[in-house]
Amino acid sequence: MTDTLSVPTFRLATATRPAVPHRASRPGLHDRGLAPAWMRAVGAVLLLGGLTLSAAVLGWPGDAPEASLLVPGLVGVVAGFLLLVARTGLTVTDEHVTVRFRPLPPRRIARRRIADVRLVEADASTYGGIGLRRARGVRALLLTPGTGVEITDDRGRVTFVRTARPEAAYRALAA
Repeated sequence: MTDTLSVPTFRLATATRPAVPHRASRPGLHDRGLAPAWMRAVGAVLLLGGLTLSAAVLGWPGDAPEASLLVPGLVGVVAGFLLLVARTGLTVTDEHVTVRFRPLPPRRIARRRIADVRLVEADASTYGGIGLRRARGVRALLLTPGTGVEITDDRGRVTFVRTARPEAAYRALAA
C-alpha cells in the first residue's frame, strides 16, 4: 500500500488576469438608424412592382412578350430591396469616425485628421438634394431635414452626417 500523504500534490492555480491600466478615453458614440419611412415606402413599391412585372413576363402563356421587359422588373426588384434594407449609422471611437449608409461600404475618418466639428441645420437645398451627395470637396449623408454634424478634416474636406442624436455626436467628436 502506498502512503499518499507523503506524495507532493500540486493544486491548480486559479487564473487571474494581469492588471491592465485603463486610460481615460474620449466618449464614444454608436448611432444607427433606419432609412426614413418615405424611402422604405418607395422601396416597397419598387420591389412589388418589379416582382409583379417579372412574374408577368415569366408567366406569360405561349411565347413571352419581350424578354427585355424582364430587365426593368429585375432593376425594380434590386432597387426596391436596397431601399428596404438601407440603414444609416455614425460611430465615433478613439481612433476614427465611421459613417455608414448600408448597403455601401463605410467611410472612415481618422480622429487625428479632424480639424473642425460643428452642428449644422440642413435640408435638401443645403447640399443639393437628399441621399448621398458629393460635390466640391463636400460629402453629405442627408435623408431627412434637420440638425447634423459637419466634420472638416485637415485637407479641407467636409463630411456632413444627419443623425438622430446630433448633440451627442458633437460632444463625442469635440472631446
